[in-house]
Amino acid sequence: MRVSVFTPSHDTRYLNAAYESLREQSFSDWEWIVLLNRKAPIWKPPELDERVHVSRAASRLRGVGAMKRAACELASGEILVELDHDDTFSRGCLAQVVDAFADPKAVLAYSDFAQIDDDGAPNRERFDPGHGWVYTAGTIDGQEYDRCHALAPTPHNIAYIWYAPNHVRAFRRSTYDEVGGYNAELEFLDDQELMSRLYLAGEFAQIKRCLYFQRVHAASTQREERINAAIQEQTLVYYRQFIEDLTLTWAKRNGLRCLRLRTPIWIGDELDERYEDVTLDPENPRIDADADSVGVLKAWDVLQRMPKRAEFFNETYRVLKHAGLMLTQTPSTDGRGAFQDPSHTAFYNENSFMYVTQSALHDLIPDLSARWQVSHLRTFFPTPAHVDMQISYVQANLLAIKDGPRQGGPLLC
Repeated sequence: MRVSVFTPSHDTRYLNAAYESLREQSFSDWEWIVLLNRKAPIWKPPELDERVHVSRAASRLRGVGAMKRAACELASGEILVELDHDDTFSRGCLAQVVDAFADPKAVLAYSDFAQIDDDGAPNRERFDPGHGWVYTAGTIDGQEYDRCHALAPTPHNIAYIWYAPNHVRAFRRSTYDEVGGYNAELEFLDDQELMSRLYLAGEFAQIKRCLYFQRVHAASTQREERINAAIQEQTLVYYRQFIEDLTLTWAKRNGLRCLRLRTPIWIGDELDERYEDVTLDPENPRIDADADSVGVLKAWDVLQRMPKRAEFFNETYRVLKHAGLMLTQTPSTDGRGAFQDPSHTAFYNENSFMYVTQSALHDLIPDLSARWQVSHLRTFFPTPAHVDMQISYVQANLLAIKDGPRQGGPLLC
């Protein structure tokens, strides 16, 4: 199984180090596609190596998405492996990647990683442990590093670039082509957008070893204020675009049910064949499903007609699998919609969900035992008509937290 490593670059100063990490791989059937942009200086490997192919990008190419797409088009391998131009591999990286793709269901493989400084020395900065990050110190290739343990490939984690698979990242070429490859229009978050499409096509293989060294320096993209601010905003856009499809895919892949909750008073009767419809009794919100048998609950325009909060949240929690999602949209008290409908018996805004997700406030909802984590929370107007009528909605996507892998983000209960 041949491996194509691809590296677009506008700055060649670290490419020799990248090459050295490739030359030392225990797996040798690789090629390296180096695609220099129009302004990058000329570069060639420090020794003759027919596996290294250096090209100059066409002048029309703009943005990292276009560069990565062009680099992949030059590749001939069955596996495509990203190597950023300022990063390096551990010696066993490619061998581990190839082993992961022995599973025919795997379309993407990823690993743990460590950070290094500009000079290649171990970097000791750490991501916030309150968001689920775990580090262990260990010796890799004769040097001690702080190994960052990647999070599990669940829909919530994949939907946010903060928690999604980091490097090393490798794709099965046939699936990469099937989903359309990198989006050439994207200046950033090309990886998040591609990973979301890949997950819909197949499974992700998590390699629980540190295989990649990510260099941290002043010119790193994530340290550029303009780009970083845009990344923070756009990752939310992609989350909202993909989260429902990701969760439905995860549920069906794991043999879990997908339920759409309704109440006897129901406005939207449109059919959605992706879900089984379940009508709840507001006074006794029992769901006919086994514990841990459901992957996703869609509860739009439901919470405002469920007066017994503890019973409702305990029951939905009971049926959901760990990391399963309840997707809710409810008229917010920040607009008129929460109060104008006489059928509403419960009232919500963004702050209301603190009482469901924060242990310090749990006691204010008697008998609440469910453990929820916020996956997404915002207030918005679904349509222009809602804006005109001053009817805002609160969108709260909640993760069921049971026994299982940590979900990225603050876990407050």
